[in-house]
Amino acid sequence: MENIRVYAQLFDMLCNCFDGAKLGKKAAQKMFYFFERKGIDLNLRYGIHYYGPYSAKLDNTLHILESEEYIEINTNSSTHVISMKEGVLVDALSEEQKQIATTVIEAFAHKTPLELEALATMDFVSNTMKCSTREQIISTFKEIKGNKFSEAMIEETYKDLKEFGLIEVA
Repeated sequence: MENIRVYAQLFDMLCNCFDGAKLGKKAAQKMFYFFERKGIDLNLRYGIHYYGPYSAKLDNTLHILESEEYIEINTNSSTHVISMKEGVLVDALSEEQKQIATTVIEAFAHKTPLELEALATMDFVSNTMKCSTREQIISTFKEIKGNKFSEAMIEETYKDLKEFGLIEVA
């Protein structure tokens, strides 16, 4: 598989820096989405899904990384917990890619999977669906997510994406 070591190193960074929490598949999907949005070319081809942007290619990559013994996926709970195998050392990212990954992790690793879902979904709406106004972004987000998120959380999500430079609409 192309770039398997790049994916492995990104997972290593996530597993080591995910704010002391367990890295689940939902959070991993969203973090990789933001890695790509900020400039790491992984060619993951995201589409909208029940929990926000989803890449089947990333899900397949998880299983390849597990079979190649880079990661472990613990399926003993409702959340599939991803961890690096002991002794795995990977150095495949460029300095620029490491900086992008670090920036994304610092911005989003402290977020809950639900918050990551809101952030990634709203960004997907803004970026992929080409909504040109704040009102269109929020309206389309609500059409996709229904009543899942409070008005306060929607406003906070919009603000966070603007501050991180992903939404440029006023």
